[in-house]
Amino acid sequence: MEWLSEYVRTEEQEVKLGEIFSFSSEKGLLCKTCCEAKVASEFSEGKVWTEWKLDYLKRHIQQKSHLNAVGIVRRLKTGMGIGTLLQESAKDREKRNELSHKKKSDPEQVKILIDNILLAIKMNASMLAVQQIHDHMGKYVIIPESWRSKNYAFEFVNSINEIVQNETMCNVKNAPWHTLIVDESTDITVHKMLVLYIKYREENDINYKTVFGGIIQLTACTAHDIVQAITQFYSKHGLDLQRMVMLTSDGAAVMLGKHNGVAAILKRQIPHLTEQHCVAHREDLGIDDAWKDVPLMRDVETLLRTVYSTFSRSTVKRSKMEDLAKVLDEDTLSFRPLSEVRWLSRHQAVNAVLRNYTVLEEYCKRESSDNRDPVANYCYKKLSDSKFKVTLTALGDVLGELAQLCLSFQRRNLTVMEGHCFARAKIEKLRSQYLKDEKDVQWSERVKEVMRTSSADGRNTGEITLFIRKLCDHLDARFPEDELKEWSAFDIEALSSDISFEYGSTDIATLAKKYEAILHHPHSMEAMNSEYAEFKYIVKQKLKQGSISTFSDMVAAALRCEELKEISQLVDICATFQASSADCERGFSLMNHIKTASRNHLEVAHLDQLMRIKSKQEANGTINLDKVYNHWRSEKDRREK
Repeated sequence: MEWLSEYVRTEEQEVKLGEIFSFSSEKGLLCKTCCEAKVASEFSEGKVWTEWKLDYLKRHIQQKSHLNAVGIVRRLKTGMGIGTLLQESAKDREKRNELSHKKKSDPEQVKILIDNILLAIKMNASMLAVQQIHDHMGKYVIIPESWRSKNYAFEFVNSINEIVQNETMCNVKNAPWHTLIVDESTDITVHKMLVLYIKYREENDINYKTVFGGIIQLTACTAHDIVQAITQFYSKHGLDLQRMVMLTSDGAAVMLGKHNGVAAILKRQIPHLTEQHCVAHREDLGIDDAWKDVPLMRDVETLLRTVYSTFSRSTVKRSKMEDLAKVLDEDTLSFRPLSEVRWLSRHQAVNAVLRNYTVLEEYCKRESSDNRDPVANYCYKKLSDSKFKVTLTALGDVLGELAQLCLSFQRRNLTVMEGHCFARAKIEKLRSQYLKDEKDVQWSERVKEVMRTSSADGRNTGEITLFIRKLCDHLDARFPEDELKEWSAFDIEALSSDISFEYGSTDIATLAKKYEAILHHPHSMEAMNSEYAEFKYIVKQKLKQGSISTFSDMVAAALRCEELKEISQLVDICATFQASSADCERGFSLMNHIKTASRNHLEVAHLDQLMRIKSKQEANGTINLDKVYNHWRSEKDRREK
């Protein structure tokens, strides 16, 4: 056959087909390798065709049966029987040992693969991309080829998750008490999801942590379904429901309903449970209520939405405005939308309009006169109204204050005491600055500058003052002064003032009664009151000395003091309370960052693993590769190959 003189390229070198195949008129075409390996193949028994093509021969060389035959022949020729070992030279032995060492993967090499998985998760890459990372690393370091596939990548992810989850749940289990922070939402595929975060303090530590607990897919968002999901979660991880001292949520009726909400149902099992309405959500609801009460705020909202939609939908208009800004030598800032679910959206939208005010007013004036644009004409009428400009400028200052408060509320591990203090302080500040006698209102310099260039009617600040008064009233209702109730016994502001010897004794008795089932040290009311009296004056003295200044400082001092062992338990419970559910909001942002449109088939279990590992990474937590490797190896009978 003329084809046998052709050369083909194998994985290793170019070979002549005649070296692989032989042909005879009796048996037809035979593959020498398949015959020698005695594999079941038509080319090992003789292939007879009337018409041959070169592709047939090339295809056989790449078939699995032929490649297996090549392996068998190689093993036969390099067989390590006793005779071969006796005849083996020192050089051959050294080469054989070197090849054997290269094929064997030691733990350090496997850990490189595990570290690559962690890098992929940090980069939010899929497990399919991990193979490319492995192959790239393989150019520079020795890593085993046997475990580079995506199937092993999932095994590594599972082992990493098990180590992180076991450490977290073990710490929560050993903590004396904890707060559960919950929220429900939907993912990109509109599945109902419940996210859980847990705040606790580790044994022998004075610092509090808030960690990702898990994400659970719900079949329905009723209170009973959510309670069932929480109960199953606690049972699965061996956590004690009785150690839950607070449930923090966004304040939805399904969560905090008085009779049939999640908190109400859990209270039937956990008598000492306290529910907490997220302070950031409360602030936003207060702003929203005040906003709806003042007609001028609706005009402001209409303008903000109109400006945003005008420039977000047209690159031509955006380009025109940017060109005009260059001519006027002004800086521009992208307009921001108003959002019902974004806490800072009002501040950002108003701030963007104020930053672009001069350019925007001139742009609308030109578009109105030159092109008779009705939208630009409406915006120009509003922007050229001096009263509207004063109101918008003052509103920018007020919303700036509220944005600072919102950011304070989003701090990690924010206690209820601190959250209440921030809210009350902001309410008092706004009243003191804006709601005293009209002549004593402390407007900012930029508001005064706008007033100086405005008409007498423009200097009428009645509408914005009304908004601030309504705002303070609504915030007052949502953050009442007596909100802390019995916990005011640990209010650092009160303890720093002149207090009587009996101050707080009744509150301490109430708290001790409420939590007697979970307090560790046996106590009597006399001993508890005695320690509290000592505690009050120690705190007062430390405040005078300046060694403590915040509630967190006071908690740390109490936990360190051996003489306050019993009263420090109540202080510890108070510090375990979480004021905000911002961690859950961050959790949903993380979920949407991982489960994108291109990865919308992620299973809930895998999503839960990725969120847990990524949360650990974002918290700068260390993941012990030795533990991960040992767990992975113990899962199956692994061979070092």
